[in-house]
Formats: sequence, C-alpha cells, structure tokens
Amino acid sequence: MDEKRLDRIEEKIDKLADAITAIARVEEKMLASNNRVDALEIRVVRTEKDLNDIAILARKNSGVVRFIDKIFWVVFGTVAGVVAWYMKE
Repeated sequence: MDEKRLDRIEEKIDKLADAITAIARVEEKMLASNNRVDALEIRVVRTEKDLNDIAILARKNSGVVRFIDKIFWVVFGTVAGVVAWYMKE
C-alpha cells in the first residue's frame, strides 16, 4: 500500500517537474519576444526621427523650389518680352 502511494507521489512530482520545465520554456520565449519587441520599438523611434528630419528638409526645399520657380518665370517673361520687342522692330 505504501509503495503504491509513493509511486503516485512520484508520478505527481514528475508531472510537476514537467510543468515547471514547460513554464520555464514559456518564460524564455516570452523574454525573447519582449527583447525583439524592444528592438523593434527602438527601430521605430529611429525611423520616426529620420522621417521627421526628412519632412523638415522637404519643407525647407519647397521654399527654395518656389523661389527658383518664380525666378524662372520672371527671366522667361523678360526674355519673351525682349524677343517680342525685337520682332516688333
């Protein structure tokens, strides 16, 4: 009778050891997953910063492009006016 009882206790202890091993594996997977998420968060923050820098640069360049566009049309209008004046003469 005692032997059967000890066998049952031993089986329960084996099941507990298996459960603890499974829990440890799950915790390791969660830790690895959390580390990957942390790395991805760092990359997202860096990408957002780069995107903001690009947006600022694009805004600065759009002002320059507008200025050059106006200069082009002024020069083009002047040249067209001079050509029209010479053709009139």
